[in-house]
Amino acid sequence: MYKLCKKVLFLAAFAYSFMPTTSQAVPSFARQTGMDCAACHTSFPELTPFGREFKLNGYTLGERQFLPIAAMMQFSDTYISKSRDNTGAQQVLREGDPQFDLMSIFISGKLTDYAGMFMQWTYSNNSDQNADGQIRHHSHMDNTDLRLVYKGDLFDKNLVLGLNVNNNPTVQDVWNSTPAWGFPFSVPNLPHPGPSFGTTIDGGLAQQVAGLGAYFWWDRHLYGELSFYGNATGPYRFLSEGDWSPNTGARYVGRDNPYWRLAWNEEWGPSSLMVGTYGMQIDQDVPGMPADRYTDTAFDAQYQYLSDPHIVTFQTTYIHEKIDYRGSYDPTCSGAGACNQRDHINTFKAKASYLYDRKYGASLAFFDTTGSNDSGVFSTGNNPVTKPDNRGYIMELDYNPWTFARVSLQYTGYTKFDGSNQVDAVGLKPHDRNMLFLSTWFAF
Repeated sequence: MYKLCKKVLFLAAFAYSFMPTTSQAVPSFARQTGMDCAACHTSFPELTPFGREFKLNGYTLGERQFLPIAAMMQFSDTYISKSRDNTGAQQVLREGDPQFDLMSIFISGKLTDYAGMFMQWTYSNNSDQNADGQIRHHSHMDNTDLRLVYKGDLFDKNLVLGLNVNNNPTVQDVWNSTPAWGFPFSVPNLPHPGPSFGTTIDGGLAQQVAGLGAYFWWDRHLYGELSFYGNATGPYRFLSEGDWSPNTGARYVGRDNPYWRLAWNEEWGPSSLMVGTYGMQIDQDVPGMPADRYTDTAFDAQYQYLSDPHIVTFQTTYIHEKIDYRGSYDPTCSGAGACNQRDHINTFKAKASYLYDRKYGASLAFFDTTGSNDSGVFSTGNNPVTKPDNRGYIMELDYNPWTFARVSLQYTGYTKFDGSNQVDAVGLKPHDRNMLFLSTWFAF
């Protein structure tokens, strides 16, 4: 405990030593609008009603800045319940050592009265591991969202029509119930054990694809969007610059993979409520074979209560993925492809958080993934159970000395991991992968 307390103090002091003064610390959007970060965010990246309005209006509110540049840094320390498995392999390299995780540069702001952008480039200091087990660093294009908007009226109510280009399905969304901006907002950057399987829309395409679509936002109530995604190649190559995600030779066919979103929003007093649906159909092709089809259909909701000094938020989402292995089905189940012609994955997430005086926060989240039994697809080699099932919870305490800075203590616990709640082939139970993650984050 003494060692942990020392590291908490180290991280907090290190972050504080880098803190700029308030007059020069607000990121580019805050400088553009002349408002504090708290106008758009409860605690970054959760958006307030004004923050949602700002994004849906194409980042165009306020005065255009000559250099719309901002930056973000994160430092952390990670611990895992059992350091080594029965083979002697270490689960998390550099466990217990304070780390500089990443730095992001943002070019974000108003271009004209009808166009704006959010572009993020990230240098990651320790997020990948070589074949020899050594940690390495790299930089890459991160979440990017470019918008062109028209503002008018329909039936005497405000109407925003927009065109959008982005590189991560749901990164364009304004509610924190969808995957791209969903909880947890910070995770260990060191290579660490995590669930091997999930739905495709839940981060499986991030920074690998380019999406082009149109949306409408009517009367601060109804939001709708239709976009189409394909490989981030040709003129869209900059959206995946630096990406080195393991791809196993698969690619995404053409530019006709549709993404849809429909949401209804209500605001009254300090409260707001959204209920909605979103989804995507993806054809994934291995050259020389028919495309496998992944169809994700999701339902989500968010409630937000904003007052002084209390802020409460609830978010939940349910994603159902149907998989049709039209190209990789292997009826012999010999290991060359999927044993079933069709599989499914279901993911449920729910999170509640409370923030007092915009400084002291606590969050509790639950996640549960279930799916088909298919040894050709959902086998890790460690468990006799070949299902994508994972279940667990996340508890987090936050201290926000300023609206652009946060120190967090996060604990992730597993009750089921990669299909099993028993000891696996390397001698680990699900709770042996429980993690304690201490991080400090700030933007300027």
